[in-house]
Parts: sequence; structure tokens; C-alpha cells
Amino acid sequence: MAIMALLAVFMPARSQNVIMIDRMSSGGFEPIPKELANDGVAYMAVYDFHDERNQAELMVARSQSDVKASVKIKNSEIANSYWQKSTDGTNWQFDYSDDSNSGYEPTLLSFVYRDVDNSYYPTSMVMISQNLFNSDDKWEYIVADVDFMDTPDKGSEYSDDEKTYRHITRIKVIKGFKIMNQDGTELAYCKVPDNNKNSQFTIDIQGYYIAKIDGMLYMSTLEKVGHKDDYRTDYHYGLYLINPVTSSVQAIGRVSARMSVSSTDQTINVNVSDAAADESVSVTGMDGKLIGRAQASESISFPIPDSGSGIYSITLSGAKETESLKLKVK
Repeated sequence: MAIMALLAVFMPARSQNVIMIDRMSSGGFEPIPKELANDGVAYMAVYDFHDERNQAELMVARSQSDVKASVKIKNSEIANSYWQKSTDGTNWQFDYSDDSNSGYEPTLLSFVYRDVDNSYYPTSMVMISQNLFNSDDKWEYIVADVDFMDTPDKGSEYSDDEKTYRHITRIKVIKGFKIMNQDGTELAYCKVPDNNKNSQFTIDIQGYYIAKIDGMLYMSTLEKVGHKDDYRTDYHYGLYLINPVTSSVQAIGRVSARMSVSSTDQTINVNVSDAAADESVSVTGMDGKLIGRAQASESISFPIPDSGSGIYSITLSGAKETESLKLKVK
């Protein structure tokens, strides 16, 4: 009896190396596996900033003289700023941007693709695909929907010529991501979910994996999440379902990276790091029947029922939040 965690199949534990989003500062290239091209030929994806930092060019090519597709991708501009306090000291007003500290944030997202159904596990990053997100002849890629927010403390105050200023450092926030085609058409948009009534925001997404499992296409992410209540940060795993037929993306779950799952033929094993005293882990079957519950800890095992096959829900519950992931048992 083989047990497969939809999240754990293609996401490493935090203690392992994590494939990062490709952040090529001056350009680069990655092979496009022949499985991701309609003609079954291996191509090269070439990514280049040229002389314009506000946009990049992504090309699909066999050689310099054989370019199959070329797209322009707009980068997100980031600039720290200065704010001036009003004369009565009651509010702050924008004064000017710090051009010396400005720059551009790449929006192109590279990912690792794994076809679990056919045991296809390449090691290279993928920038663009022809047949992964739909079945037409155009090439598709993923870009981040990036925004920026001011640091919580609004920066340090200082005075100059009898005026009071604050230097605002801005941080990147990922609002979502888009699947685009080579014509610049947006095929799908998916908002990154915020948990706990929008008290969280996604600062960065540091790993993208796309996997085909039982004919379904899943995307998993390792998301760095900020908390607006106390401004701490932690990591969550996100899980998304991609439908190549309708070119749509749906967010189907987010779970704390503190919880990981492994298994044997007879047990479901759960590990919770930094477990709080009020947190518990429970396992339920498809019928909602409780399989087991235990206080969260670094090592918990639950026996698998004799019925075996099916989908099981594993839930981490506490005073602050409740998070779940699913296991598919074959």
C-alpha cells in the first residue's frame, strides 16, 4: 500500500535545500525539456535584461539564428522614499523617492516540473513551456504579481534644515501570479491567499514546484509570510490546482511549514516543529471519521485503518490558527 502526500511528494522539508526562484541579475539560460515542447525537441530558454532594467526578454531558441518565440516581461520597480512630517506634527507626507537606492525586481518565475505519473524528475529549472498549461501551439510562462509596502516602523526620523524626515524602506509583497502566453495575453490569475482575516501577507515565494499526479497538475510553493499583528515572519507551504483545459488556477490550501508528513505501509507519521502546548494533530478519513488525535510534537504516528485506500486529512489545530493537508492512500 503506497501512501503519497500531495504536498510532501514534491516539496522538501525546510531543513533540506530549497530550489529558489531564479533571480538572474544579468541574464541567463536554462534548457527546456523536450517533454514540454509540442514537437518533442529540446530547446533553450534565454533570459536577458539587455540595457533596460525595467523589462527583460525571454526567448525560446535552438540557436542565435533560430528563435522560436520572444516575449518582453515587465519587471517591478522598487524605490525607497523620504517622507516629511507636517508642520503641526500630526501626519507624514511623501517628499521624494530615493533614486540612488531604487532598482527593479524580476517577475519571471522559474519552477521545477515533475511528472510523478511517469516518474519524470528533471533537475533543471523551467522558465517557459508549450504544453504544460494548455494544448495550443503558443509558449506560456509564469510571472509574479508584485507590490511593495512600507516597513512597519516607517523608518528612522532625522532632521535637516528644520524639517523632520523619515527614510522609508520598502519590502516586496507577492499578491499572486499570472500564467501568460507569448503574445502577452493573461491566461489565468491566482491570488495568493491570506490567512486569519488578512492579518498575514506574503513577503516572498522562494520555491515553485509543478507536478502531475494522477493526471492532475499541482503547483506547490514555499511562501515567506509576514504577520501584521507582531511583524514576525514564518514559512508556509501553498498548494494550487492548475487546470490546463480551462487555463485556470485555484488555491486549494496553505499549511505551516512547521508540519511535515512521512509514512510507512501501516502508519502516518507527523512532525511538528516548535509545537505549542495548545496545538493538536488529528487525522480523519473521507467519511469524516476520526482516525486519531494527539498533542502536537516532533514525532507522532497514527495507524492506517484496514480499509487503507482513500484520502485522509491531517489537521494542525491551535488557538491562533488551524491548517490542514491531505494524504492520498493507494
